[in-house]
Amino acid sequence: MNHPPYLCTGTLGRIPWEEKARIASDAGFARLSIYGWEHRKLHERGWDDGAVRELLDNLDLRVAEYDGVVMTMRSPEGAEEAVDAAAALRARSITVLEHSDWTPGENIAQAAATLAEVSDQAAEHGILALIEPFAWSPLNDHRVAAEIVERADRPNAGLLLDTWHLWRGPERGRLDPAIDPAMIKEIQVGDTGPEPEGNPTGEELNYECIHRRLMPGEGHGDIAGMLAEFAERGVDAPLAVEVFYQSLDGMEPAEAARQSMACFEELKARLAL
Repeated sequence: MNHPPYLCTGTLGRIPWEEKARIASDAGFARLSIYGWEHRKLHERGWDDGAVRELLDNLDLRVAEYDGVVMTMRSPEGAEEAVDAAAALRARSITVLEHSDWTPGENIAQAAATLAEVSDQAAEHGILALIEPFAWSPLNDHRVAAEIVERADRPNAGLLLDTWHLWRGPERGRLDPAIDPAMIKEIQVGDTGPEPEGNPTGEELNYECIHRRLMPGEGHGDIAGMLAEFAERGVDAPLAVEVFYQSLDGMEPAEAARQSMACFEELKARLAL
């Protein structure tokens, strides 16, 4: 997992994305993610895609994932536009989420067909199509997501694994050893608080994720141990720090980026990468 450092856009709050790009570059990150809505806001403020690419070139920065654009696996409708937008920014990947009440685990064949079609569209631009399971989604289990990827059978399809969601989802921090390590194409790292009492609702999980996620190494998630286990299994994927700004108690974005880089460097040192 000896890859350049990535930073997730949510860590820097809701400041303009071009400011995030400068801050991430100054802190030493190689890639920064972007939400689809942030891309649209750039256009509203007068940025065209050529100007964004020029900014990135000047900062020696690239886009990681183009996030929050494929919001259901029920159908590939709308994915082509999302892929084209990601390609315009030379993004490495797009995220494929299940944000509706549709249940991919009960519709594996259709979910796999959707992922296959999205992956084919993304492949035309050299972009990865990555499923991200999250804890309050109908697709919250990496074992189900891995089956969808396997059935889709596309070389650019894979999993985006978020350590927070792995802990708070049904797997409770343990990735099934049957999952092919080559499927994991990116790992987002953020730490959890203590194990919650009872069974949290989706709304409670959502709130904890946004407002109580901790910097890697500051919580109960044993992030370094988890990553070491992944590496032993053969996982080789970039690490992206994701700690939502709402949990950082008003920290300035530049300081959030610096602390994120410090966490990244500490993890790399502990993993001897």
